[in-house]
Amino acid sequence: MITVVDPGRYFHVMVDNGKDRDEEINEAVSRAHASSETLGWMGVMVTRHSPSVFTVALSENVPYGVTAERDVSL
Repeated sequence: MITVVDPGRYFHVMVDNGKDRDEEINEAVSRAHASSETLGWMGVMVTRHSPSVFTVALSENVPYGVTAERDVSL
């Protein structure tokens, strides 16, 4: 399930299984990239908080056109 926290900029993704995880994260990344193209200067950061909780957000720390990943669940 994707929850929009800040339209086009920040998404909270909660999933129950691997198949849904990939689909939901890819959808959130696509939405974020669409906003990134409009703004033209931020990339997308995907953060894993647990095996079933992720955030997808525009980030000024990621170069435009790039999607970066990080795992803070450890």
